[in-house]
Amino acid sequence: MTVTEMTTPAPAATGKHRAEAVSTSLPPARRQSFAKLTGIELRKSVNTRSGRVLILAILALAVAALVWELTHLGNGPARFDGFLGAASTGVLLILPVIGVMAMTSEWTQRTALTTFTLSPRRIRVQLAKFVSAVLLSAVVLTVTAAMALAATAIGGAISGNGTTYAGMGGALAGAYLSTALNVVMGAAFGAVIAQTAAAVLVFFVAPTAWALAGPALFKDNANWLDVFGAFGRIAERDLHGMLPETLTAVAVWVLLPTVVGLWSSSRREVK
Repeated sequence: MTVTEMTTPAPAATGKHRAEAVSTSLPPARRQSFAKLTGIELRKSVNTRSGRVLILAILALAVAALVWELTHLGNGPARFDGFLGAASTGVLLILPVIGVMAMTSEWTQRTALTTFTLSPRRIRVQLAKFVSAVLLSAVVLTVTAAMALAATAIGGAISGNGTTYAGMGGALAGAYLSTALNVVMGAAFGAVIAQTAAAVLVFFVAPTAWALAGPALFKDNANWLDVFGAFGRIAERDLHGMLPETLTAVAVWVLLPTVVGLWSSSRREVK
């Protein structure tokens, strides 16, 4: 009698081979590109109700400022830089709040665990938030500048004194640069504090308190930490011989919080 030996694999071995087969059939995981991360953060900023309300509030303030300028025209020609300065006031005041919320949303809305599980490299995510906030500010400022351009033409037609666009390129360059720095400063405060209300409060109160109290305490030396004066000189494209003071103020209020914010965000406990 012939005995045929039949062997069956052990269950553990079968499961092991099946797991290996599944793992080899899956494509290798690819890291998300920085452009994709930036696009995701841009959608986060504009898809929320608070983000849309802030953008609409900025544009509404710009329209109100332009209407005011049109109803208070002077005797000379309508100047583009004057209309742009009036319309961009709301951008400088409110748009940094979007930068703050971009950095604090993961922690205040408790989505940090999901975000950093899908994108474990926190620094890349935080940098994408900075870039998206700056890009959004540039888009909003572009719309505001277009409205200022139209208001300048309307103002010249109403007054009959014509229009002037002298220094238009410099005015736009100063507006874009000062707005970007202001938004980065707001985002940096959000990265450091990670709570929206507290970050917004500190962002508005701390530099304002220094601008009010600094000159009384330190006289002209207060200019070294006057970030509003630094932003104003940058927007006007005229540093008034105060390059060291301007660079120091920007470094203390913008660069330093950015570095500290990135460092603290990379080590903050995710819950």
